[in-house]
Amino acid sequence: MNLFALSLKLHTGISVLTFELMSNHIHALFYGEDTDIRAWFKCFVKLLKHNLDHASDAIISLEGKCFPINNDDYLRNTLLYINRNGFVISPEESPFSYPWGANRYYFNPEAKLRFSVSKKVLKFREKRAMTRSALFDKAEGLFLVDGYISPMCFCDITAGESLFRNARQYFTKVSKNLESNKDIAAIIMESSYYIDDDLYAYLVAFCSKQYGCKNPTMLPAAEKIELAKKLHYDFNAGNKQIARMLKMDLSAVYSLFPL
Repeated sequence: MNLFALSLKLHTGISVLTFELMSNHIHALFYGEDTDIRAWFKCFVKLLKHNLDHASDAIISLEGKCFPINNDDYLRNTLLYINRNGFVISPEESPFSYPWGANRYYFNPEAKLRFSVSKKVLKFREKRAMTRSALFDKAEGLFLVDGYISPMCFCDITAGESLFRNARQYFTKVSKNLESNKDIAAIIMESSYYIDDDLYAYLVAFCSKQYGCKNPTMLPAAEKIELAKKLHYDFNAGNKQIARMLKMDLSAVYSLFPL
């Protein structure tokens, strides 16, 4: 988190609306030129290599991909996709609690107030310790919350929030925007996983429209197989999740989608 923030201070030609750091990849929504964003990414990876004693082969081989955004809906959906990514992976988190990104500050006045009240100035010697470099000595406007530089210092949360009419619209979309999340995952070629509640709500609506039955588990075997294929291919659902959703025998699901 600290190296992400500091690296951005060397690349003032770009701004970041939101981001989330995951265990083996990063999502970030930037405003800027493709060449400038790629230059920042090289800087960030270099910092990781030089300053993390436990830097793994995965970090050393990190590659960045840029996907241009050309309309407002795509922009909103990308922001939502990023802000819920940690919540999808970790059942212990919500889009407002996952700590490794800007997501927790979106339409969350308590988080913003906590930043204002508890922030601590990042001291000169701390910057040197984090980076082992003098390049960041003049970086200003950086404050620590919970031991790391807060995204409030370098993310344009206000610009991101302006994409939504109000907090209600944001909350509704970040909680239930399943189809849009599926589309974003397809664009960036990511194998995304969806929580059972999300998928089951989708299945109920789909089955009601497609088969006139609101209970997916009551469908005949042939229709269940169609649904299993939809979950597998459209939503990257795992075999165990498909078996739970449709109350199918797990061995039958594995026969459809062998590992």
